Amino acid sequence: MERKEIKEQEIKFLLQENKKNPELFKREEIIDDIPFLEKIGVFFAEEQKENISNGYLKIWPHDFIVEETSKDGLVETVDIDEFFDRDKDFSNEDLTIYATLVKCMTSTFEAVEEISKTLGIDKKNIQFAGIKDKDALTSQLISIRGADIERVKEISSPYFFLKNIYSGKGAVEVGSLKGNKFTILVRTDKSFNEKHFLKNLEEIKENGFFNFFYSQRFGSPRFINWFWGLLILRGEYRNAVLSFLSSEGEREVGYFKNIRKEIKENFGKWDKVEEILKPFPLILQNETRVVKYLKKHPSDFIGALSQIPEQIQLWTFAYGSLLFNRKISECIRENKEVPERLPLILSKDKNDWIEYYDFLKEDGISTLPLNNLKPFPHIQWKKRLIKTKETVQIHNIKVIPEGVILSFSLPKACYATTFLSHLFYLISAAPNEKIQDNTIDLKKELGEEDIQDVLERFKDISHSKTQNIFTKEE
Repeated sequence: MERKEIKEQEIKFLLQENKKNPELFKREEIIDDIPFLEKIGVFFAEEQKENISNGYLKIWPHDFIVEETSKDGLVETVDIDEFFDRDKDFSNEDLTIYATLVKCMTSTFEAVEEISKTLGIDKKNIQFAGIKDKDALTSQLISIRGADIERVKEISSPYFFLKNIYSGKGAVEVGSLKGNKFTILVRTDKSFNEKHFLKNLEEIKENGFFNFFYSQRFGSPRFINWFWGLLILRGEYRNAVLSFLSSEGEREVGYFKNIRKEIKENFGKWDKVEEILKPFPLILQNETRVVKYLKKHPSDFIGALSQIPEQIQLWTFAYGSLLFNRKISECIRENKEVPERLPLILSKDKNDWIEYYDFLKEDGISTLPLNNLKPFPHIQWKKRLIKTKETVQIHNIKVIPEGVILSFSLPKACYATTFLSHLFYLISAAPNEKIQDNTIDLKKELGEEDIQDVLERFKDISHSKTQNIFTKEE
C-alpha cells in the first residue's frame, strides 16, 4: 500500500476517534517559558528576557521556510523549478543522482524512506547533509546511488518533490553544508513592542547569541529522547525500550497519552501491544518496528533498539546536547565566563567527557561507557567542538500587521528557534489569542520572487494551527 493511502487510513481512523471524544485531541497553546526551557538545559538570566513579547511560530508550515546553503554558498531554493538542472549535466553513466528535495509537513527521514521504497533501493543509498524541520517548508540537496532515472521521474508525493536533477560521483556527506537560510514569519499579539524588538535584535547582531540546542533536538512533542539516550549509555536497554514505548510526552495530546498508558499496562505482551499500535503504521512507525521485533525475540532489547538505528543516534546526540546546554547555563547562572567552544560527549577522547564530569556523575555515569554503545556500530564517534555563541546574518526584516518577517542565515548546527528565543517567548500549537492566520507568501512580501505555485503545490497537506484539523479533513 502507498504511503498516501496509509496516511489517509490513519486520518480516517483518527476522525472517528475524535468524534467519540474530541477533548482527547484538544491542543492547548504551548509557550516555551523559562520552566520548559530549563527542562532541556536552557537558562536565560532575567535581564535577557526583559521586554520580550510573545511570538507564534508555524501557524502555517510556510511561515517557516528553510533553504540549505552549500559550502560554496549556493542556496537550495524552495521554488518550483525544472526537473533537470539547467546548468549541470546528467549522464546515465554516472553512479550518483543529485537532486534538490523540497518538502512540507514531513521529516527528511520520512521523505527518504518513501523515495527509497519507490525506487526499490536501500535508504542508505540516499544521503543528505542535515535534517530539516518537519513542520515547515524546506529544501536541501540529496544524493541517490544505484537508481534508475526513469524510476526517479515516477516519484510523486503530496509531501515533497524533486527538482534540479544532475549526476556525478560520490555522495552528499553528513555535515557538508555551510548553513541554512531562513525566511520566517513570527506572528505577534498585543504584547509586541517594535522598539524593544529592534533594540534586542541590535544587541544580538553586535554580541551574538548563546548557541543552545533547542527543543527540536529533543523530540517534539515528547521532549524526552535525551533520557532514552542516557539509558542506553547506562546499558539499561530494557528501560530504554519501556520508556520509548510508554512514557507520556509532555506535549502529546490526551489521546496518545492514553495509548502510552495502555502500552505500559501490556508491556511484554507483544501481540497485544502490536494490536494497540496497528492503526498508526506511520505516526508510530518506530514503535511498531521495535514491537514487531520483540514479538519474535521477546527478551532481545538490544536487537529491538537496533531496528531504529537513526533514532538511537538521535537519542544519544540529544543527551550530549542536553549536557552542552547545561554547561552553558551553569556558567550563566554562576556568572562565569562561558568557554568559546565546548565538546560533545560522543567522542573517544576522555577530555571531552571531563568537561561534564559533575553532570555525568549526577546522571549515574562514572566512566566512559563505550561497551554499552558497542551494540550500535552506526553511532558516529567523532570529536566535535561546538561554538557556545553564534552570530546571525540578517538579510531583511519587515514588520507587517500579522507580525515580523525575518530573513536571515545561520551556520550549520545552529537552530533558528535558538536565535528567535532570544527575541520572543516562542509559542506553538493552537494559539488562545486571536492571532491572524491568513496565509502569506513571505518571499513576495519581502520583494523576492513569489512562491505562490509552491504554496498551491502543498495546499492539500497544509493547515493553520488555528483550525481544527479534523474539521478540515471532514
